[in-house]
Amino acid sequence: MTRRDAERWLLDHGFVEAPGGKTSHKHFHRGTVKVTLPGHGPQDLSKKHTGMIVRQLALAGFPREKLRSEWGH
Repeated sequence: MTRRDAERWLLDHGFVEAPGGKTSHKHFHRGTVKVTLPGHGPQDLSKKHTGMIVRQLALAGFPREKLRSEWGH
């Protein structure tokens, strides 16, 4: 999954982009859940980063199996 795909998925599922700070990372939040996407480097998210995001989203109540199929993890 690319950073743009992840950003689109988050926005489609009720996340809101937080105002940017001094870094190029993008921050999204929905309630108490906050997800950070890298703003530099390769466009494709690494397996490690994808796994961290899937764990955060699963703790927020999203079904883990559905996340794995959609996020390709």
